[in-house]
Amino acid sequence: MNWRFAAVGALVFGIGGVSGEPSSAAASDGSCDAWEVEYVLNATVRISDTTMGAGDGLYPNGPGTAVLRFENRGGQLGGDVQLIDYRMNDNFTVISHALLWEASVKADTVSRTTPNSCGVAAEGVLRGNQLSWKGPWRGMRSDGSVICNGGLCGKFGAPPAGRSELHVPPHPVSFLPFKYATDLKTLTMDYSVVSRQSSPSQTSRIALAGREVRRTCVRVRPCP
Repeated sequence: MNWRFAAVGALVFGIGGVSGEPSSAAASDGSCDAWEVEYVLNATVRISDTTMGAGDGLYPNGPGTAVLRFENRGGQLGGDVQLIDYRMNDNFTVISHALLWEASVKADTVSRTTPNSCGVAAEGVLRGNQLSWKGPWRGMRSDGSVICNGGLCGKFGAPPAGRSELHVPPHPVSFLPFKYATDLKTLTMDYSVVSRQSSPSQTSRIALAGREVRRTCVRVRPCP
């Protein structure tokens, strides 16, 4: 089991609750083009299909933030959506058991998207209470370190004992739709597969919960 990738490369969304009251600001003359909405996120990573079930489990993660830009349709969110920024603090621990060994692998990294030249990391469309993505999120990367303690470190794909640097290069990641509450202020995402491999065996999934904390009406400059 490559615990470095399972624990961190799995990425970072979750199903935990999020607190916070949203604030908003709108252009007084109604001339803004879009709404930029910031969310606070929590994460849960689900790891399964590991060798002998050594690392299978649910691992709470976060917190993080995401900023989405929605079309302004009569003062409401709607239409095309752009992901402007996403960042998640990966702070969770995988406890694994195999034969007579055990290891605790703690992630201490930050995962984030890489926007294109127009400052956009992904695009989608909001229909009713569901935001569907038109394609994968661009340039998801993770940087930081993992700390392994226990006799399993260095075995079955586990990282070596002690602290190891971890850098997952930018890569596309596909997510399931965001499902909003009727007031469009809270969202969830079902578990989405972000990694599946056979040698060593593992499947990693993530789920999402978020709450709006800021909404600002903005002008959008044209971009080629």
